[in-house]
Amino acid sequence: MLPGSTDGDVTQVQKLDRLQAIIASAMDAIISIDAAQRVIFFNPAAEQMFGISAPEAMGAPIEQFIPERFRAGHAAHIVRFATTGETGRRMGALGAISALRANGEEFPVEASISQAQVGGERLSTVILRDITERKANEEAQALLAREVDHRAKNILAIVSSLVSLTEAPTREAYAESLAGRIAAMSRAHGLLARGRWKGASLRQVADDELGTYADLANFTCEGPDVKLSPRAVQPVGMLIHELATNAVKYGALSMYNGHVHLSWQQVPGNGIHLSWQESGGPPVTAPAEMGFGTNLIQQIVDNQLCGDFEHHWARDGYRLELNLPESVLQIGTERRPREGRPAMGEPVRQEGASQRTDDSEKLGTLLIVEDEPLLAMQMSKSLEEYGWSVVGVAGSIEDANRILSEKSRPDVAILDVDLGGMPVFPLARSLRRLGIPFLFCTGYEDLGYSQEFANCRAIRKPATVLQLIRGLREAVRGAHGTLTMAPSS
Repeated sequence: MLPGSTDGDVTQVQKLDRLQAIIASAMDAIISIDAAQRVIFFNPAAEQMFGISAPEAMGAPIEQFIPERFRAGHAAHIVRFATTGETGRRMGALGAISALRANGEEFPVEASISQAQVGGERLSTVILRDITERKANEEAQALLAREVDHRAKNILAIVSSLVSLTEAPTREAYAESLAGRIAAMSRAHGLLARGRWKGASLRQVADDELGTYADLANFTCEGPDVKLSPRAVQPVGMLIHELATNAVKYGALSMYNGHVHLSWQQVPGNGIHLSWQESGGPPVTAPAEMGFGTNLIQQIVDNQLCGDFEHHWARDGYRLELNLPESVLQIGTERRPREGRPAMGEPVRQEGASQRTDDSEKLGTLLIVEDEPLLAMQMSKSLEEYGWSVVGVAGSIEDANRILSEKSRPDVAILDVDLGGMPVFPLARSLRRLGIPFLFCTGYEDLGYSQEFANCRAIRKPATVLQLIRGLREAVRGAHGTLTMAPSS
């Protein structure tokens, strides 16, 4: 015991030491200010949070740690709080607010505030919690939920298109074709799910599809170990499915000793070259007209994969040579326009579809911008049957701009919001400048993240042809107002 000290003094010192230790070890920042709103206490957690030492912070105005646009409001809030007679407000009661680090970085915080009279002076203390990580997690969860909802609606729309577009001579053949295409989609999505949506091996996609239709002795796959980007897995799987289905019905796999050889190689700077070669099947001749499966292959390659291909109808076996860009292998690679090829040109005509030829019956001319080929084909077919003249179908902004420059100006356009990971809004701005009305057809629940287009008509996928027609008519009439999401039923 120190000379002249008492037991009470020691107890008081111990209490003070304990209090200081508690404050020093606190995980949240603790800052006290005087009536002039200047810092009089700054704990170690506050030093770490704001990137400034306590001696530097002492005496500084509290507004130094508040973004400039909030400073006036904060000062007024402190004054009002002082006059309420309240002694404190709990953490989170003020909502998420913003703070400012010494380096100028703005970050979100939650705060609780209390006040007390000490020696006749009013002191305010704020406890701050950095919620940067929590906000990031919440935003990631919201984005994930939004993307899952969008993906689910897109899948429903694609299945609806398959049901509408698949043709067959008998009910049994129709059911078989439809089930096969849906199963191919399911296999592709299963691969993506197992890979946590980071892509899938091209060899695995090929093995899954070919293994469904043939024994190992009937097909071979040859090529380097390459991984497809997430957006390429489903269209590549569907492409191989259509080729395999055709081989089973009419080509090499229709014969016991028939064989399919699928090979690929990477081309530095140019993506990948893929070759499908059939042998040992019946004699091959070029078809008189393209069926749905062949049309689908063309749409997938042109529109989703941004590639080019050549059919070779050799008598001893069908062959397909396919070139795909780097974007099918590299996640996030920007889609590049194809040189020397039309976009998607004329809409696909389905055999047996009742087409109106009398121009007087046409409701108007239409541009469809949709990167899912099945949806694009179904929209084009259905709307033309109801009297719309489709001037072209585009799967990217580049394709749409090419159609607009090469063909007559459409009366209206249907725009998918997401085109291979790229938003369609730059095209929407161009259409607006040109005075061409448009509507969105999207799997997203709303367009709240783009207030610029909040007054535009938006139809939620999966959409019926009558919903599309109603939306097109409203767009052509120049209908305005708040965003209206049409029901999906």
